[in-house]
Amino acid sequence: MKTTSSRIAAARGGVGIPFLPAWAGLGMAALLLLLVWNWTDPLPPAWDEAQHLLQAQAFGDHLRRFRWEGVWWQQFLHLNQRYPPLAYWLGIPLAALHPFSRADGQLLNWVLLGILTLATQRLGQRIYHSQEVGWLAAALLVLYPGIAALAHVYMLELPLLVAVTLAFWALWAYGEEPSWWGAMGVGAGVAAVLLAKWTGVLFLLPPLLAVPLGVKLPWPVRLAHLALGMGVTLLLCWPWYGANWLFVFSNGWAYAETAHYYVTCPAGSLCWWTAYLRVLPLQMSPFLCPLPLLSLWGSPSRRETLLWGLYGSGYLLYTLVAIKDVRFTLPLLPLLAILSAGGLDKVWRWLGARWGQRALRQGVGLSLALGSLALLNLGQPLTPGVAPLWKGIQMRWQGQHPQQELTRWIGSLVQPGLTTTLGVLPNTELISSETLSYLAALQRWPITFRGAGQTPWPELELALLDGFVDAPGEQGIVGPYGPAKEQIRQLLDKSPDWQQEHFELQAVGRLYTYFPTPPRVVLQEVPAPVEEVELLQLKVFPEEGIPAWRLRWQGPAQDLAQTLVWARLENPQEQILAEQAWVVGQNRLQPRTRSNWQVEEILTLPLWPESAGEEGILHLEWQPPKGMRRSLRQHWRGSPGREKGSLIPPGDLLFPLRQAARAAAAGDLEALSLYLNAWTTLQYATFATDPDRILTRQLLEGEQQQAADQGQIERQIQSHYELGLMEVALLQPEAAQQHFQRIVELDPEDDWARAYLAFLQVFFTHDIRSLQGLKQELAAAVYPLCQKANLDWDLSWLCAAL
Repeated sequence: MKTTSSRIAAARGGVGIPFLPAWAGLGMAALLLLLVWNWTDPLPPAWDEAQHLLQAQAFGDHLRRFRWEGVWWQQFLHLNQRYPPLAYWLGIPLAALHPFSRADGQLLNWVLLGILTLATQRLGQRIYHSQEVGWLAAALLVLYPGIAALAHVYMLELPLLVAVTLAFWALWAYGEEPSWWGAMGVGAGVAAVLLAKWTGVLFLLPPLLAVPLGVKLPWPVRLAHLALGMGVTLLLCWPWYGANWLFVFSNGWAYAETAHYYVTCPAGSLCWWTAYLRVLPLQMSPFLCPLPLLSLWGSPSRRETLLWGLYGSGYLLYTLVAIKDVRFTLPLLPLLAILSAGGLDKVWRWLGARWGQRALRQGVGLSLALGSLALLNLGQPLTPGVAPLWKGIQMRWQGQHPQQELTRWIGSLVQPGLTTTLGVLPNTELISSETLSYLAALQRWPITFRGAGQTPWPELELALLDGFVDAPGEQGIVGPYGPAKEQIRQLLDKSPDWQQEHFELQAVGRLYTYFPTPPRVVLQEVPAPVEEVELLQLKVFPEEGIPAWRLRWQGPAQDLAQTLVWARLENPQEQILAEQAWVVGQNRLQPRTRSNWQVEEILTLPLWPESAGEEGILHLEWQPPKGMRRSLRQHWRGSPGREKGSLIPPGDLLFPLRQAARAAAAGDLEALSLYLNAWTTLQYATFATDPDRILTRQLLEGEQQQAADQGQIERQIQSHYELGLMEVALLQPEAAQQHFQRIVELDPEDDWARAYLAFLQVFFTHDIRSLQGLKQELAAAVYPLCQKANLDWDLSWLCAAL
């Protein structure tokens, strides 16, 4: 009885794939080297990979807080707005058990690698009608260094590569045997690509246009299949893209605007068009690069021509993208592996038929030698934060463990009972905010790192961040606010308000930390039980004429961490000179403890120079989670000419939100964007799910209620702007709409509030009942912009139309 393999070989001239087990052995050797690489790499993830790992951790953390509520699902869809979520969703089973690490990502990659191998085999089998050609293509793919490099790290490209290969398989199968199930498979494949990385659809555009035109079906059936496939894609993609479409567009524009940072070749030059040809040796190994050309031996079949067309169209479309990266065209490697396998099979059959078995064995031996040499190229990274295979083994042998050293150093910075956010001045592979935050999150330490110099205001970052990290030497990628970063470094070195400490790490080098002196928050545990929150001391500090007080609180830890405080300084005419609202401990106390604490913090209310000499009254009110609201008043003696320093109160986390609200009211959209981004990113790891959002809302609502009780219209409007912007940042358009509606009621002449209200109604809440109403809302949304003197042509046309 003949086996399937022998029947296929007989049908194709009696010659199968010689030494296929030997090729399978080379593939297994490549997988073994990948396993060794995963185990020996001593470097921590850098930049993009660390960011993806943190995002996967955020999904796991959110799942552990599962509630069957609409808000939970809304937060789930909005957890990541920058990248499609497929890679993160695949990691949820592991991320829900413990903080998602690179090792977890590598374990997930083994599963994806298995799916990729099977998909490549099936696609090769369908194209060449040979099961053995399919398996040879799968073995060649595993030998490619680019595939091993992707499987070693947790990036979006491996899920994308798997999705694109599955989509190619579905399209090819549908083109040969169109059916309703095939149309659904194509739709699911396209959805998988869009959910992995939206730019991956560029690989699919040509076949998506060609296949429906080429299938032999009546046009009504073709259109029905097309509608079914599009329906499946829409059904699978809509939950995420429907919730994040605005961010997809804005991120696309931002991606285009930052392209010049990474472009290395002039557009249209030979360097530009050949960029991805020149990286093929890195992707495939220089020993395996020529093999796809063997498919052109003799007369290429129609299927091989189509396969080359599929590769060429994907290459061309991705070449048009300004930014070039060796990882971007890796989804085309399965096509090259299949062409290589088909070409080898063709050449072997020709050698066997023309020169006999001896020539055939020599040809096979030569190809196996090339495959063996390709093993030498495995272990070469395509992403930063990865040690080459042999370099990693050497570092381990010499006792160099950068990740372990950095982890121990971060542990020394943890302050018990307090959350800490540090600005990171360097931006190198080892020292970046993403890498350090990832290492801290692995240990569940309450410390977060943020890239310093991410705003144009150095004073803002000095006031809001709890400290800074620096390192000598190369500072890496600077970004758009390079001068701000350098100003921060100079201020830290010169200011007596910051204390420097240095650390020597053997495998990393020297690191510096800067913390404010005196500390802004000091925490002590009280041995005796305390029943309620008490204010033990309110003392002027320091004695330099600056409005600043030292506050000492005492109470149960959980209550202190939820105690709201409002402070305002008024002159004798009851005009507010300065105000601040915060949570005891400047929002830094960790509530998950049953201890009793004594907390010291410094309240600073900077004044404008013209107000520095005025006397006033400090009004202090606080509201514990249990018990009644309390208040206290203290006289303040002004000191003319002695006001100095920044006008930004240290530790006032609401300051950027207040500035964003003022910018929104004035129509300064650039400042609005910058301040709102600073508020949501400088202090909060995952803003939308941060638990103290509830406390922040309560603080702002307390201020708004006080303004309403006193009949202060301007303060009410300011409070509604702040609350509305907070709801916008939390992606709660219905709640935000209520606040902007209230602003319009308080001040019907506020065109900007009317414009924000119209924008929310048109694009988010859809609170419009007629076409005429839609036109009115669109007109209201652009009206303030149309009042500007110099309008761009597109805005000018829109203003004229509406």
